[in-house]
Amino acid sequence: MSRASTFVRLVLPVLVLSGTLAGCERARELFIAHPETAAEAAGQELSPERLAQIMSSAKSIQMNPEAAEMVASVWVDYSLLGQAAVRGELPTDSASIAEAVWPQIAEIVGTRWHDSLMARRSTLSPTAVDSLYNKSDQRLFQHILFGARANAPDTVRAAKRKQAQATLDRIKQGVAFGRLASQLSDDPGSKTDGGFLPLGPKGRFVASFDSAAWLLQPGEVSGLVETPYGYHILRRPALKEVRERLSDHLVEQIGARLDSSYMDSLAQVNRMKLVSDAPALIRSAARSPGEAVQSAKPLAQYTGGALTTKDFVRWVNALPPQYSARIQSADDATLRQFAEALAENALLLRDAEAGGIKVTPAEWADLSTRYKAHLDSLVADMGLNAKELTDPGVPLSQRQSLAASKVESYLDRLNDGKSRLRQLPYALATVLRSRQPFRLDDAGIARGLEIAKERTAAKRDSAGKPSLPPGAMRPAPGPAPIPGQDSAGTKPPQSPAGGDSAGRRQ
Repeated sequence: MSRASTFVRLVLPVLVLSGTLAGCERARELFIAHPETAAEAAGQELSPERLAQIMSSAKSIQMNPEAAEMVASVWVDYSLLGQAAVRGELPTDSASIAEAVWPQIAEIVGTRWHDSLMARRSTLSPTAVDSLYNKSDQRLFQHILFGARANAPDTVRAAKRKQAQATLDRIKQGVAFGRLASQLSDDPGSKTDGGFLPLGPKGRFVASFDSAAWLLQPGEVSGLVETPYGYHILRRPALKEVRERLSDHLVEQIGARLDSSYMDSLAQVNRMKLVSDAPALIRSAARSPGEAVQSAKPLAQYTGGALTTKDFVRWVNALPPQYSARIQSADDATLRQFAEALAENALLLRDAEAGGIKVTPAEWADLSTRYKAHLDSLVADMGLNAKELTDPGVPLSQRQSLAASKVESYLDRLNDGKSRLRQLPYALATVLRSRQPFRLDDAGIARGLEIAKERTAAKRDSAGKPSLPPGAMRPAPGPAPIPGQDSAGTKPPQSPAGGDSAGRRQ
């Protein structure tokens, strides 16, 4: 767990997934498949025909099972919100708010506990920074790059060299190196930090860059250094200029080691052990979270407690939706690693609570205010704040029907581009689903998808070419961008934090 967040340890590379909304849980415990019903929520029903209508009229909706389930899940969450408004049961009491903002509370508490541990345990010796600066195998440099690839036209390279020489002359006249780096460097990563490159060993850069850099004395500036990436001006900053930077580096290193040892010790000291069938239980919970959210079956046991399937659902719902999308297909080793990380986070929060760590009154007020503002905005946008919805003089059945019609009208406005999608916070959707009956029907959703495909094909055939009606309710197109590639799929020059524009080896 590195400084910023309790949830960092949950971001396992093997579980960086794309998928459905966090509100896409399935309540199946009392469920029998009915192809004539795609979903139900608090007495309201989504028919396959209505699901198909939403999908076929929305722009850029993919005609696949995942998209169909996403639309049905959004309908469930909106419908539950509408019926809660009718009954005057919108989750605005303190207990409901605490549950809805639990992810933020856990992050604040976990981070504060982590910081308190680091403050007590990461003291540097008086000579640590001097020793690091004078080490023979680690150096800190600044550079200014005037980019001109080896295959650039001679005129371009000549112009860049001329610019580099003029800049070197200004440095010799006393203009601050960092200021010129921020203004002129073609290396986007170091440019924003006065030209500073990360502390690193000899051999990190291409030969000409590396050789020139390691000959510099403290405070000395190089001449022009040519590499395959252009022309560089290098500088080795003096110790007094980088003392704080090196101190932060050492503290971060110590913190990383303490993080690892502390999290490992949590499992050992508390005798944490996964149950043998943890992967199977996780997959089952992912398939049927509506059932799992009530289950006390342990996934991991430790001194004084356990991580249950109910806890698992809560943690997963606190994460962005992509982390839950493919849990069912993950291998056993990955799921064990995931469960161990969740159990360690639960133990960390238990330690924080025992240490008296909690959100401050000001933090609670801020979380509550932002939550209520988000909810009020959503309710108003959907028209669920209409007086007739809560008027006791209007029969309940009539008010329920009116709320349902407002939900459907809101979905239509989304498709027509007349309103923008306001997602329910993940935890709010979980609170609503825990208090009202709902269900998603695979057979009904599949039937709705089938109808939607038929309608889309008919539109395409009638137009003689693919056509998509205008609308606004659509998932983001395409997969996540691949780090290190541009939109054409090529690898551009990278920043010094992870690339080659400073002359690092490929």
